[in-house]
Amino acid sequence: MPKVGAFYGVGVGPGDPDLITVKAVKILNQVDLVFTASSSTNEYSLARQIGLRYLKSGIPLQNLPFPMTEDDQALKTAWRKNASDIAEILRSGRSAAFLTLGDCLTYSTYAYLLPILTEIIPEAPITSVPGITSYQQAAARLNRPLVMTKESLSIISGGGDEGQFETLLDQSDNVVIMKMYRGRDKIVETLRQKGLASKTALCAQLDLPGEKIVEGLDQNLAEAATYFSLLLVTKRN
Repeated sequence: MPKVGAFYGVGVGPGDPDLITVKAVKILNQVDLVFTASSSTNEYSLARQIGLRYLKSGIPLQNLPFPMTEDDQALKTAWRKNASDIAEILRSGRSAAFLTLGDCLTYSTYAYLLPILTEIIPEAPITSVPGITSYQQAAARLNRPLVMTKESLSIISGGGDEGQFETLLDQSDNVVIMKMYRGRDKIVETLRQKGLASKTALCAQLDLPGEKIVEGLDQNLAEAATYFSLLLVTKRN
């Protein structure tokens, strides 16, 4: 019986290939196989595009399809099927990495696979390799500190509960709104009502074709707010 292979969840950064970590590159040069994720309707993976240049020659790539749906049962079925495919590779003695955009434990598909893998193949050594998030890159591009001195920072999903969103917005000194395209109109309306429009910046398609960085919400965001978009909000003067 071969020794169980090691598994790595690797954050490859927000889009700029130069923002991948040295540790991530080392791992991608030593594993036996690399997994990437995509929608179940196509095999496009931005994480794979970023990671390709760092893979050792001839390494096999395997795509894992995930449905873009809010159907919990369909999602759980896909997570378990993909985790089982990964476990099969690890049981053969091969090591593998799973590429994910940004950080592997921040709004990442890997985070859903992790507990299932731990359950079905507990003997496998699993390492999570952090990556630079899109909101860290956005703050850097704006030269805007995310937090200072005793300030607080909240990371919110644009598709979350409306009441929770308003509560966190009221309680936090700084807010990152990820996946803001999901509730774009309501989010923008709320920020304007609270007098935060001028203190908000939209960052979309960072380091990708069509990149847009807009400070203030006075402009029409319909075209700028894409799947890869976020808002940075600060109450700092």
